[in-house]
Amino acid sequence: MKRYGIAVLYRALALAVSLPLLAAGEKQEIVPVVNTGYLPALLGLIDRAQKGIDFIQLEWQYRPDVKKVQDHLRGAMKRGVRVRGLLENKIRFNATSAEFLTKYGVQTKLDTTKKMTHNKLFVADGREVLLGSTNLTQNSMERNNETNVLIRDEAIGRFFEGYFEKLWEDSEKEPALKPFTSGAVTAFTNRAYLKEILPLLLGAKSSIRVLMYGVNCSPDDPESAATRLVDALAAAAARGVKVQVLLDKSNYNDGINEVNKRAKAYLESKGVAVRYDDEEVTSHAKLICVDDAAVVGSYNWGYDALERRNECAVIIRDKATSEFFRKYFDILWEGKRWVS
Repeated sequence: MKRYGIAVLYRALALAVSLPLLAAGEKQEIVPVVNTGYLPALLGLIDRAQKGIDFIQLEWQYRPDVKKVQDHLRGAMKRGVRVRGLLENKIRFNATSAEFLTKYGVQTKLDTTKKMTHNKLFVADGREVLLGSTNLTQNSMERNNETNVLIRDEAIGRFFEGYFEKLWEDSEKEPALKPFTSGAVTAFTNRAYLKEILPLLLGAKSSIRVLMYGVNCSPDDPESAATRLVDALAAAAARGVKVQVLLDKSNYNDGINEVNKRAKAYLESKGVAVRYDDEEVTSHAKLICVDDAAVVGSYNWGYDALERRNECAVIIRDKATSEFFRKYFDILWEGKRWVS
């Protein structure tokens, strides 16, 4: 498997692990977390927690790295931290994982059978949030290209804590949460994606970079959310914005290859530069960089993600964070190797 990176990655990941405890009223902190940096960032979040940890995960697969997460959660509970978790019910190994977690004292639920919960979200003490594309699996944490962000901000923490509480109570019901902005971060969930992202793309002035695991658009359905996003990329390219789209090409998933092939052909017909990653690496990331803004979250571009599933993301309007993610994208775009 290929791994990519730049020097700034190491600085960001070191920060993710070594952040001090945040006192009330302290300045918002934003730390990009990519690829193999996810596990140390997550363990650091768990070890800093003093009161409570809540998580929503698509996949929780028992493997050595995931055991480390479980062991750190057990350590947190021994010092009095309450831990709750919601797992997707349709993933075959999640039921077994839920049993293990419950045995060790984690209040654990499987979500509704009527709606997929696709989030990858941890919230600690209602003020520290880690979210993005990484699942709790060995492949996701050790081999894939993944994009996440660690945010330390009480207001953003409360927003996602509220989101967790709503899904904890009823994961089938759409949570009544409006997008919320604190400092450089706008947080949103579920059906808010199109309303937040479409204006961002339509307002792009110089550049758009999209790194997406899956883009399932249908030119025959121009009003669908995914097609409207793709058409916004085409419109940006037509007005002179530099638009680059990097899609996953799989050596095992024919379904993702088929939808991405269609998206690539359509975008290229509209003048958008599109590349595949190396099929030996899974680019599971969901990243958009528009000028000095970056979007990080769990959404792919397709009907289920945009119109049905439980999902979450943030827009970060911070130059340093955006520069990090632009450089990360550029490394992958050029196919350069990251040797950790």
